[in-house]
Amino acid sequence: MSHTKISSIGEFGLIDRIKKIVNVSVDDASLIDNLLIGISDDAAVFKPKPGKVQLLTTDAFAEGIHFDLTFTSLKHLGWKTIAANMSDIAAMGGIPRYATVAVSLPQKISIEMVEEFYHGATAACKKYSCKIVGGDTIASMANMMISVSMTGEADELKIKTRCAAIPGEYICVTGHLGASVAGLKILKREKERLEQANEKELFSPNLEAYSIALEKHLMPKPRLDISKILTEKIKIGAMIDISDGLASEVHHICNSSGTGAEIYEHNIPLDSITQKISEEFGEPATDYALFGGEEYELLFTIRDEEFAKLEKLTSDVTIIGRITEKSKGIILVREQGEQLPLTFGGWNHFRF
Repeated sequence: MSHTKISSIGEFGLIDRIKKIVNVSVDDASLIDNLLIGISDDAAVFKPKPGKVQLLTTDAFAEGIHFDLTFTSLKHLGWKTIAANMSDIAAMGGIPRYATVAVSLPQKISIEMVEEFYHGATAACKKYSCKIVGGDTIASMANMMISVSMTGEADELKIKTRCAAIPGEYICVTGHLGASVAGLKILKREKERLEQANEKELFSPNLEAYSIALEKHLMPKPRLDISKILTEKIKIGAMIDISDGLASEVHHICNSSGTGAEIYEHNIPLDSITQKISEEFGEPATDYALFGGEEYELLFTIRDEEFAKLEKLTSDVTIIGRITEKSKGIILVREQGEQLPLTFGGWNHFRF
């Protein structure tokens, strides 16, 4: 990739290039019809669909905390920052509509790298019928920073929250867990191998066998597909997306709903690659699922009769526990029946 300094075209030249990338056609005609002003003024203007309420979410991403440019391509980074916001919309039972993207760029970031970032962000938007309608570009004296805000739409009577869990309901997750942190461990290991290599120009990373885990970490898929089923066809209790680790999200639901929970460790869905990676590192695979984070799967509660209906619509959901009375606490049940408190673990930004 060429490395052209942003200073050679300036902020407004860069914005013009970004406009050309994000102003791609979208399959959802209503995105265009409802958008009155996009990237051409001080603010975007859109009109909500009749009968819908608006959702608004935002996520920030800091180099060195959320991503490492040694092994994260700008295209993957663009996709992931959009997907993370879409996952929040999905967790509320909504669909994504419009996004704004603000980037803080140090001198090491070239025009070509910025374009790759927006190609990735636009690809995610196009796949899931969303549109970038604005943002900001500023210089940074340190590392790269990104902030994405996104609006979504939902039926007012079908919004999903964290506070609607009821004792007796199943606790379910979509997909499989633990792969994201497993993929990150592989990427960090290969970075260390590169740093230790005597002839770095001849170094070849060992990545091919771990593609599922790497994709889960670098290019996560928001579960808008399952969210749509749960919103339109099934009655559920509480719902949240798994961004900080399963254990953390279970605590969020229980604290918001005033309940307890029991999680069956042997029911947690793990991909074979995740298990393989955990064995290579000599660590329990279930710890990856419980405390890893950045899964962007959905965690929700549901009654027995509704789960029977759900099973006929998708096979990508697993029962991992039950909601209990608050007095029983939040516990992890091991396969042999041993019970222990499920600690509030997972990603913590202020652990330093």
